[in-house]
Amino acid sequence: MLWLGFYFPQLPLSIFAGEQAVPLAVTRREKGRDLIDRCNDLAQAQGIHAGMPLNTALSLLSSLQVRERDRAREQQQLEALAGWAWQYSSRISFDPLLMLLEVGASLKLFGGFSSLLERMQQEQPAAADLQHWALAPSPSAAALLARYRPKTRITDPGQLPGQLADIPLQRLTRRRQVLELVQGIGLASIGDCLQLPRPELARRAEPEFVLLLDRLLGRVPDPRPLWQPPEVFEQRLLLLHEIGQAGALLFPARRLVESLCGFLRGRDGVAQRLQWQFLHRDAPPTLLAQGMLAPGREVEYMLEIFRQSLERLSLPEAVVEMVLRVDDWQAFQEQAGDLFDSGAGAQDNSFLERLRARMGSEAVQGIQVHPDHRPEHAWRYCEPLEKAGSGQAVSVSHGHQPIWLLPKPQSLPVRRGRPCYRGELRLQVFSQRIESGWWDDADVARDYYRASNPAGQQLWIYRDRRSGKWFLQGFFD
Repeated sequence: MLWLGFYFPQLPLSIFAGEQAVPLAVTRREKGRDLIDRCNDLAQAQGIHAGMPLNTALSLLSSLQVRERDRAREQQQLEALAGWAWQYSSRISFDPLLMLLEVGASLKLFGGFSSLLERMQQEQPAAADLQHWALAPSPSAAALLARYRPKTRITDPGQLPGQLADIPLQRLTRRRQVLELVQGIGLASIGDCLQLPRPELARRAEPEFVLLLDRLLGRVPDPRPLWQPPEVFEQRLLLLHEIGQAGALLFPARRLVESLCGFLRGRDGVAQRLQWQFLHRDAPPTLLAQGMLAPGREVEYMLEIFRQSLERLSLPEAVVEMVLRVDDWQAFQEQAGDLFDSGAGAQDNSFLERLRARMGSEAVQGIQVHPDHRPEHAWRYCEPLEKAGSGQAVSVSHGHQPIWLLPKPQSLPVRRGRPCYRGELRLQVFSQRIESGWWDDADVARDYYRASNPAGQQLWIYRDRRSGKWFLQGFFD
């Protein structure tokens, strides 16, 4: 086996997103005091550093943005990255701030380790930084090297002792009792422990410590719980600054969309409906349903539709957190084209997508024929570009029916026994007889005619065979 470990030292900071870069620090609680755990470059430029008491840091920089470290959100972000990495390996495990992938079975598929790593770094989500990596035969070694000796590449287990020798024991374990035991006999590094005979080391230290070394070197199995991707994508993003304008939500939304597209690629799927929630402090969440004409997994495509949707979104108050959920993704299907298809005839749906996002899906719909002899029931609204099912009749139209039909048949007056519309009508051709609709309480019995009036208009009229009344149904061109 070969394990690829990725270490994300800035993850406690990166889970907080804002509109602009500001001095930011994440704190931890230690011995009853709040200490700076990590801070960004802007805070470091003002003299803030890890381990500094929070009160001291605020006295140096009163505008410092402070957030308490949120390990639950860190784990959620790691799992979001794992959803993206699932396309490269189906064996994924975690350590604190670490993601581990078993890639030995994937190297041949991706053309070797160098090609695999280059592809992952090119396609990595914006929220990820894959620069701190290490390759080793055991997951413990990959995790340790990714933390303290990044970009180390070891494929032979025999090379592990030499690469790990000078790493201090404090990097391997934090158990105070174990450290006191081994340091009491003059051992300070992993190499010092490996030089002792194993029975002597087992006698002087705890058996768990010896087992830890054996797992590190790959001498014994290192069982780890393997992560399984969820069936539903849901990710939250806590905003560093409250956002009061809907258009400003586009910037933080990119991170969520990138995570979604990574999840879809990892599962070899596509999505057509996205469900957004914008959380406020004192108001119910604002909901936004984002639908697309065709399922996809491209970041820019989804963000463009989202941007158009924001133009008609009204926020009751500022947004403090965003949630993106997709629970009906579907398997990706490669479209098979004609052998001689140059792509010039491919239909561009971007205009329809933007129009629906701007005006609402109800305002932009398609029309599809419906198998019914009654003209007013022979069509239905549908999604734009939706194709009729294989078992559905394409049309029930006849050549003697006009294209222009009235929304509702219009009653015609009768003079001297003739129907009138801007004058008396002259019946030209008997068109057809329709008797239908007994099954849905809209039964009709009609005789249709083509008629003309004194102005030369060509009309499509019918006589109700039960009441004897005349009605105008449509016009011929």
